[in-house]
Amino acid sequence: MLDAPVLIVAPPGAHASRLAAMLGQHSHAQDLPELSLFMAKTVGGLGEISALSDGLTTQGLRRAIAAIHFGSQQDAAIADAERWLARRSDWQGAMMLTEFAQRLVPKTLVSTDTTLGWRPDFLDRLLDEVPDIRLLHLVEHPRRWCRETAAALDGRLFIPPDYKDYAVSPPIVDPQLAWLRVHGNIAEAGGWLHEAQYHVLNVEALLARPEAALSGICEWLGWSAAGTELDAMQRPEFGAFAGIGPSNALHGADERFLADPMFVRRLRSTDSLHGALEWRPEVAGFAPEVLSLAERFQYR
Repeated sequence: MLDAPVLIVAPPGAHASRLAAMLGQHSHAQDLPELSLFMAKTVGGLGEISALSDGLTTQGLRRAIAAIHFGSQQDAAIADAERWLARRSDWQGAMMLTEFAQRLVPKTLVSTDTTLGWRPDFLDRLLDEVPDIRLLHLVEHPRRWCRETAAALDGRLFIPPDYKDYAVSPPIVDPQLAWLRVHGNIAEAGGWLHEAQYHVLNVEALLARPEAALSGICEWLGWSAAGTELDAMQRPEFGAFAGIGPSNALHGADERFLADPMFVRRLRSTDSLHGALEWRPEVAGFAPEVLSLAERFQYR
């Protein structure tokens, strides 16, 4: 039986990659790297996008093909995967996802996608082509995510326009705009899905109470939540893709996760939705739209 794939959807960050690897340690599942299949209408179109970023966009896809079809992630297997992919340039993302899912039976395909939320048409393409997809929406408090993202962007020569506030001149980096866009788009799409297809998880709950968070995911997916399964899922470093790849496909997941894939339980200090923004102190606080959406996710 072919189970519907599970996609962990979130903005860029290490937690989505780590959670995919954690779920991949369940006996019912197999995780894959980030595939980014729905940024374009075809795999060939995705390749054109990837060419503009030195191949970064398809590194996870090539690692997955190499492992599944050619039995390794060595340089030669990645080269074989590139040729295999080139011969299927007219495939839609759904065709590629189905190919992987069928190869992994009886295990369920689990992957992450940090590109879907940026554009509603990416999500529309996914839901049109894979109507039974299951979306696990991973959310983090906007203050912490924005603070860490602003620090990561500091000093970079190129900052994507989605992270900038163009209402002022010159434009200023303000990650709350990206947080709102990604989570708002995902939440809107999720609102059209049955609860069996859409589940929201707060990062803070996963980090502080992993057994409860993972049990909740297992219940949603219909998987066993036995103690052995919960223990295994807290060892993401054992995942097949939990580390830097070969020289011609180094990544395919968040770089911070690849450099340190272990899961560490931790209780975070409580962040507040109120007060000045550390990365932009001249602003009194979050935009009303951010506050409203964050409150929907049970943040205060």
